[in-house]
Amino acid sequence: MDRTQSSYELPMLNRGVAYVPEAGRTREDDEALVYDAASTLKKRTHISQIEFERIYVDTMRFFAVQERLQFIQYQSGQKPTAEFYRDCAAYLQRNFESMKNENDFNIMMNRISLAMFQYDVLQPLIDNKNTSDIKVCAPNDIRVRVKGKAYKSNATFIDDADLFRFVEGLGIRNKVDIKSRPMITFTDRHDENYILRFSVSSPMVNAVDYPYLHIRKVPKTKPYFDDLIKAGMLTKDLKLYLIDRAKTSRGIVFAGPPGSGKTTALNAFIEYIPKTRESLVIQENDELYTNQSGFMFKHVCHGFQGEPEVTLEELAKLALVEGCNEFIIGEVKGGEMRYAMTLLNAGGYAALTVHSTNAYETLNKLADLVKYGSDYSYDEARQMLKTFDTVVYMEGYKIREILECTGYDTEKHEYEYIYIYRYMP
Repeated sequence: MDRTQSSYELPMLNRGVAYVPEAGRTREDDEALVYDAASTLKKRTHISQIEFERIYVDTMRFFAVQERLQFIQYQSGQKPTAEFYRDCAAYLQRNFESMKNENDFNIMMNRISLAMFQYDVLQPLIDNKNTSDIKVCAPNDIRVRVKGKAYKSNATFIDDADLFRFVEGLGIRNKVDIKSRPMITFTDRHDENYILRFSVSSPMVNAVDYPYLHIRKVPKTKPYFDDLIKAGMLTKDLKLYLIDRAKTSRGIVFAGPPGSGKTTALNAFIEYIPKTRESLVIQENDELYTNQSGFMFKHVCHGFQGEPEVTLEELAKLALVEGCNEFIIGEVKGGEMRYAMTLLNAGGYAALTVHSTNAYETLNKLADLVKYGSDYSYDEARQMLKTFDTVVYMEGYKIREILECTGYDTEKHEYEYIYIYRYMP
């Protein structure tokens, strides 16, 4: 459909011409496709599922509410888990005749152990290597992101109280005061395979009477470029290109929407930074990591009410006097970008991630962030950012485009680019 018009024509939808949609809707647009997780939790028992859940709720309520002090001690590790299993087994067999059946008793104990010491109904979603994000929008509305696409999981908490109990347990295990804070983010390392970044908002700020919860998964054994080739994120040629840019690029930015694989790509990229450099990594949570020598890692520190006591911007400012010549930011969000640019223009190197909608708008987004708390004009910020010479744009866990910035045209107010790569399906 022709959308162009002169100033004398009626607007497009006033011309009496039938509208022809540009994008046809698919089943995925109109229906939340279900991603199976619950089936792994359901085991064959002699009692009904309703009766099984009744016993589970009664037992969890007994330990979390009536024996609250012990619940806190078990969750925090002050009391050994073996003692909990002993007390829980005694409670089940004392109060429920059906728990004298060995099969049903063992299944119930495993279910309660999952809730107490692992991640409850979310555990199968965490264990699945294809999932990157999990979002709890309601006790019965748990979403999961798989390679950039969101699905509705069939896993559910039993009710609001069950969800509250789970979130409270997370806080106790990680020594974080969740209940008194409207919002908080923290890193959990209790899972065997993943570092989990939790973001929790409470009913203090939510429009509902229960907490919202988002989880970002980061493998403890991080994928390297060869692993990412197998996963379809990049090709062998792109691997060689990125290894080369780790040495030759003054500033590289991995850009894209949430869940696109930016952090995963940067985490692999930092392994190839020359060993002659001193590298400083700052981030909101501990998602980037390496065992290499010469790296320092810092993260934001939150105060009692959840507000940052030490911000990314403050960490970035200190970087100017810490002797680093490779500055890495897990995800740039504000004024810290100004200090990254300062370090870069003083002869250093930088690598970071940022949310962006396409490759060409990425440096403009960084210019907006440079302006935070500064007197720079937008055009001044854009001119200084020409030092960021490599833009890697990602979507759906795949590198889609790569641009190299060769300069800034001060008359046209435009960056000058070389098109290096475009994904061709």
